[in-house]
Amino acid sequence: MPTITCKYFTTVLDIAKKDLETVQVKDGVTVEEFLDMLIEKYGEKFGRHIYAEGMLDGKPYKTPNIYLNKSRIQWVQDFPDGLKTRLKDGDVLWLGLIIGGGNT
Repeated sequence: MPTITCKYFTTVLDIAKKDLETVQVKDGVTVEEFLDMLIEKYGEKFGRHIYAEGMLDGKPYKTPNIYLNKSRIQWVQDFPDGLKTRLKDGDVLWLGLIIGGGNT
């Protein structure tokens, strides 16, 4: 069974009450299925912070605020299957709003 590491940031961290956890999943689980498992575990509020929703060109959209192995899941060049990408042992997901800063 693959082991996935989750790193939680900002509001997601507040909901999960931890900044890191490892989760074992069945072989072949997709990113989307994994996120659904986390939402079931932590609740709908968690889900609202994992996905951004809105309207684009008059059409509703829903996109995850996550990184898989330090790359945004939306980057087609890295993840052509998007949320249907299958997780593998050792993958690391960063979930929640990630805020960066610079040197002053």
